Amino acid sequence: MAPLSKWCVVSNTPLPDLAALSVHTGTGVLHVYHRGPEGADLPADPPFTLDVGTLLAEPAGAGDDLTASTVRVEPDAVVVRVSGLNENPVHYAVNRMRGLFAYFTDLFLAPLVLPALGLPVELTGTAVGHACGTLLRGVNRLPHSSVHRTRYDDGHWRTETGDLHDPLRDFREPHRTDPHAAGEAQLDALTAEIERIDRSTPAGTGYATLLSGGIDSGTVTYLAATSGLSVTPYSVGTPWGDELADAAELCAELGIGLEAVHLTEDDIIASIPEAVRWLGMTEPEVVEVALTATSVQRLGAVPAGRPLLTGYGSDLINAGLYRPFAHHHELVDQVLSAVDRTRRTNELSGRMPLAYGTGVHHPFWSWPVMRVALETAPECKVREGREKYHLRTAMGRRVSEPVAWRKKIAVHHGGGLQDGVTRRLEKETGSTDREPVYRACFAELLGRSARGELEPADPQDLFERALGRLRFR
Repeated sequence: MAPLSKWCVVSNTPLPDLAALSVHTGTGVLHVYHRGPEGADLPADPPFTLDVGTLLAEPAGAGDDLTASTVRVEPDAVVVRVSGLNENPVHYAVNRMRGLFAYFTDLFLAPLVLPALGLPVELTGTAVGHACGTLLRGVNRLPHSSVHRTRYDDGHWRTETGDLHDPLRDFREPHRTDPHAAGEAQLDALTAEIERIDRSTPAGTGYATLLSGGIDSGTVTYLAATSGLSVTPYSVGTPWGDELADAAELCAELGIGLEAVHLTEDDIIASIPEAVRWLGMTEPEVVEVALTATSVQRLGAVPAGRPLLTGYGSDLINAGLYRPFAHHHELVDQVLSAVDRTRRTNELSGRMPLAYGTGVHHPFWSWPVMRVALETAPECKVREGREKYHLRTAMGRRVSEPVAWRKKIAVHHGGGLQDGVTRRLEKETGSTDREPVYRACFAELLGRSARGELEPADPQDLFERALGRLRFR
């Protein structure tokens, strides 16, 4: 199935290039352009609130959830509330001289939005930073834990901003100090989250999990299966390594089959432009972390209509490299810094699943599970030379010792896949620096967006043209 990007734009000026691509609603002083999931129409008249993650209109009184970013449209104002996790970004551009602005949820709409504001479409000369949060001049990603209100008052537009409480500030002194108890508490929270997901899904739905040989996806698969969900695990093999045998070991214990997904080198390389498209980022590690999931989605490895549960996010909240001489507070800072960085990278956003119309859930990245993990002292997480010690201890009472305690060599992050991609791109460009390749993909995608081509078509051609930009610059 070909992807179709979903998004919303709110501006105080008409955006003619978006009219044919979306449903347009006007309030008199505001223009709303919306392309959401099929059948998800906005109310005819404001006020209404849109959930940024789902692009669905929220019922009255919704939107106070810590993890939900929202856009509220009123007759003479737009209010954007950015969540504490901020995995689904909202971007803002303004021409103060002309009094024109736009809020938009997809960075690659910029070539269709900025000209209407009287602004140029220009790439920055450096990698994305925390100041504006995007690779485009004049386009800012709104920061986490904030509220932005732009209101029409007496013939002028006025913007007020405010800060919300940053939830990460509450976890400088984690109080869970017993590894087994902390692990059990996290399993309880994960089970509750998986059951919540199942309650929101039509009865009889079959699920998929993305299963490696590690404890994270293994835990999600185990809890889903033992909670009564119909689960089919999928495990990915690449030319640079796989964990199929390790994944099959857990499946044998659970009495369920394993589906192997074999990705070729060309499959993975051809997924680079699409990973850049949905991330809106070109940071090499971020792009490469996304390549496995992007390939699985792009190639339709998991049947449509089967929601996917992943173990993504656990590395951030539960782990940390084993550092025998590290100070307690240094390890706490390491976890909080990892979470903070991830809420700026879009690697757990819902943009790609929305475009494909598929359900993807990251149970570890739900706030109840994160809270338990962040309340857990690092000495529980890293002990006796092993990371995720608390989670392994709890799972060790449910699965065999090899499944709970094996060391994981991930194919989706670092290790084999990252090295393999680096070697392939070195052959193509003569350099081990991948960032220019990913930036060239970004520029090629941006040029196509200006022509109204918002979804990556013919990824191999797109990749070759991106390489051409590097060769002839």
